[in-house]
Amino acid sequence: MIYKVLKALSDKLDHELNLPDPDCPVQEPVDVVIDSIAKEDNDATAISNKVVISLLSAEEESALKNTSRYEPIYPEGSTVPRGYKKKNPTAYLNLYVMVAANRDNYEIALRNISKVIQTFNTEKTFVNEAQGFSIKLQLHPLPFDQLSYVWGLLGGKVIPSALYKISIVKIQKKGETYPEIIEDIDILRREKKI
Repeated sequence: MIYKVLKALSDKLDHELNLPDPDCPVQEPVDVVIDSIAKEDNDATAISNKVVISLLSAEEESALKNTSRYEPIYPEGSTVPRGYKKKNPTAYLNLYVMVAANRDNYEIALRNISKVIQTFNTEKTFVNEAQGFSIKLQLHPLPFDQLSYVWGLLGGKVIPSALYKISIVKIQKKGETYPEIIEDIDILRREKKI
């Protein structure tokens, strides 16, 4: 599901960044790729002169962790369940994604990042019915010391970028089981003598 979300965002950015811009005298085609921005110099051809979407981190949304794993089964036209099915546990994730303009021309990189921010600011809720997800995008600012730490981990070369928090990505393994229904209980009573 993570790849599907990032691919949908990549396709959206690819479309938006390649629209004609009347404020820009020189139009260059933009390639948007999903890849690690931390590529080594000898392996950086895949991200050279492109806008790169990289997953930096994923965290579980703790507020949604305690949802029921059992779902009632209702007969048609009834409000009384005839049993329950056990769903696989769902992981609700927040993704931290960096969009970086790894362009040869710094001015074009700044224009690309501005367009990314415009696009995601216009569509803060992104719905893709074909893939079956709905997410919220939020610009996630970092203090300079943390930003320096992130870029240090990624290779040290700071380029125009924006960090986004994507909420909530739902991941669940397909399949379900049907637990046995308890029909009788044998209780032994013991009297306590005080």
